[in-house]
Order: sequence, then structure tokens, then C-alpha cells
Amino acid sequence: MEGDWLNLIEAIIFDVDGTLYNETDVKMMAELSTIEYLHEHLKIDNELTYSTFREAKKQIMHEYKGRPEANDRNKWYCEMLKRLCIHNIVAEELCRIYWDVIYSNMNPYSDFVYVLPELQKMYKLFVLTDELLEIHKRKLKCLGLDYVFIKTFSAEKVGVTKPNQKIFGYAIDEIGIPKENILMVGDNPAADIKGGNLAGISTAWLKRGKYYYYQQIKDENPDIEFTNYIQLIGKIKSL
Repeated sequence: MEGDWLNLIEAIIFDVDGTLYNETDVKMMAELSTIEYLHEHLKIDNELTYSTFREAKKQIMHEYKGRPEANDRNKWYCEMLKRLCIHNIVAEELCRIYWDVIYSNMNPYSDFVYVLPELQKMYKLFVLTDELLEIHKRKLKCLGLDYVFIKTFSAEKVGVTKPNQKIFGYAIDEIGIPKENILMVGDNPAADIKGGNLAGISTAWLKRGKYYYYQQIKDENPDIEFTNYIQLIGKIKSL
């Protein structure tokens, strides 16, 4: 398949977190900043707070699995505060700290920035995200990429997250070109690649970050595997 389909690609859909910037380090900084805030104000043990946060986050993501609400940080922190029996600090304050750290420390991958002018010349560029739309827009602005993409397709719009076919179908319909001419680029095989494969579009896995050692199962194997964006451009040009 790899020998023919790339010549037909007219549009590329990008995931954001972990695909356009280093999500793991930035999120860890943000989470630890909220834990430290509680320690400074309430003298709560950091280890206890962090383990409680992880449990609360896990519960919310399980409770809202497949829905954009699973990524609602306010819900994460509300559940954490409830578990810790903290009533004099509100989740909104912790969310403010969290997002301040995220927005202040986001930087796009340098190799993506390097190849971006060429990508813009050759393809129509879009974004598909599980993030809440307002937060997503702020992220793109902080990354300096808010001018790059023709349109954003958000899970919040359709009420489901990747790899649900409803969100991919919505994106394909909105792009308005045959799905055989669309490429999905992402770092998460279970969401980005599986969703793209099931939707009948081509897929490219950025093997980087927390999913680097991920072992794919059925429907998660990409058409292209790459570790930097210069490689991706090279694969396209060599066909």
C-alpha cells in the first residue's frame, strides 16, 4: 500500500498533544505544580496528594471513557479534592495553576516547524483533537500554530473521542475530499492510528514520547512509522 497511496494525499490531519509538542514533560510539570501548591498552603504530603490525584484522574477518565469530558481537568481536581476532604480550595484554582504552567511551557517540535512551510505548500492541513475546543485553541496559539490549520475537528463538537468513528467521519465529511486522499498523523496508536485505519484513511505514526515502546494490536498498525518529521517528508518525496 505504501507504494501508491502517498502520491494521492491531498490533506493531512494532525493530532496535537504528543504529536506537535512534547506533551509528557509539560503535563508532568503542570500536575506537580498543583501538588506543590496544596503542600505549600495545606502542608499535605506530596506523595499522598499525587497518588490521590492519579486515582481521581483514572476514575474520571474511566467514568467518561470515550467522551470529551474525560479530559476535563476541573472534574479531575474536583474528585481529588473530594477524596482528600479539602473544602477551602476549589478545583478552579488548581485548574488555573495547571493551565498557566501548560500554556507557559508549550513549544512545538522543532522538526515539525522545520518542515511546516513545505507541508503547507503541498497539503491542506487540519487538526483532530480530543481536547475541549476552548483549551485547544489556546494551545495552538501558545504553540504559535493558530494560523497553520484550515480547521479544527474537536471531540467536543460530536461528543465522542478518538478512535470513535463518529469523529473521524465528521472530519472526513467536513474536509470534503475522498478519504483515500487523507492522511492521519498522530503519536497514539490506540486513538489516532486505530481511528484512522477504521475510517479508511491512511495513517502515519510518530513514534516518539510516551508511546515509543507501544506494542500495536489489531487495527493499530500504521501505513507509515516515523521518528521525526523530516523522515515523513522524505517518505512522501521518495514515492
